[in-house]
Amino acid sequence: MQEYIHRVGRTARAGGRGHALLFLLPEELNFLKFLKQAKVPLNEYEFANQKLSNVQSQLESLIEKNYYLHKSARDAYRSYLQSYASHSLKMVFNVETLDLLRVAKGFGFSTPPNVPLNVHSSKGGKARSRMRGGGGGWQSRPAAEKAKKFKKWQPVKDSRQFSR
Repeated sequence: MQEYIHRVGRTARAGGRGHALLFLLPEELNFLKFLKQAKVPLNEYEFANQKLSNVQSQLESLIEKNYYLHKSARDAYRSYLQSYASHSLKMVFNVETLDLLRVAKGFGFSTPPNVPLNVHSSKGGKARSRMRGGGGGWQSRPAAEKAKKFKKWQPVKDSRQFSR
């Protein structure tokens, strides 16, 4: 939580106050209790459903067709899962209870991509690699590495050239 408060503070310029917009999943709403205890001023906004546009199918199509967007979205998805797994407030941000399909859709995927995620046991056991997405499940590290070889995404040959 202190890291979040620090990062919001970093948005301040010339001695002013920092501002941030925070999106939370329903299971993350307990984070607000910690922010209130730290006396962080909060404003809640609600949006009417008729004011929201459904762009999910266009986003998925765009990510699927563009290699660079797909790679960036996959890297962002992996980073999100890794930060979630390493968060200090495990009672709020528990990677084991995260709905991967919903998260993947937020990054423009129709199905979660197969990304390695190292999870350390709270009982002091060895780190295990959890292949998130693609139906990998819990696997030992050698099995996870072997599975990764066969599930690698291959870009479509594209001869287009882009310039700025």
